[in-house]
Amino acid sequence: MKDVLRDHAENYARLFDLPVELITSIIAVESAGNTYALRMEPPYRYLVDVRNNAPFRPLTAEEGRQDRAPGDFAYIKGVCSKDTEWMGQQCSWGPMQVMGAVAREHGFRDHFPMLCDPGQGIYYGCKHLVRYKKIYLKKYGWKGVAAAYNAGSVRFNNDCELVNKQYVEKVANAGAAELFASMSVEVSL
Repeated sequence: MKDVLRDHAENYARLFDLPVELITSIIAVESAGNTYALRMEPPYRYLVDVRNNAPFRPLTAEEGRQDRAPGDFAYIKGVCSKDTEWMGQQCSWGPMQVMGAVAREHGFRDHFPMLCDPGQGIYYGCKHLVRYKKIYLKKYGWKGVAAAYNAGSVRFNNDCELVNKQYVEKVANAGAAELFASMSVEVSL
């Protein structure tokens, strides 16, 4: 991993009390260390109302199929247009592939490409990891925190396996295996 990414991962691991191996493993899986990684992810529909820093209202079926923002979708004037805000929130950005909407929810108010800056992207990715640490660590361990980072929550299929087991295994294989082995995942259906 590039030294600058590792340096930021170590700094934010200390700041947010997160394992550095989890941060670096997520970076490896999400972007392979490519700071300019960008992925459009429509129909990602967990959008943020930047006016109120709250979830945007549920979309109608028609709005969910559109490439353009609904008339009441807020944007940050001087930073981007309404349609750029709409699409930017539906993209994952930078080394940790943070969704634009998630970064907005965590207070990011800059131009979306700034999430490709290693300091910014890793910072907002770690802020998001901390949310899941608080919710899932005690019950599901770091494996559950990684699963939630990828899927928004810890979810199991009918076979009592994580729905995103392959993602979690990739993170483990990228350097978090020992961390994940320290605590098993408790299944709750």
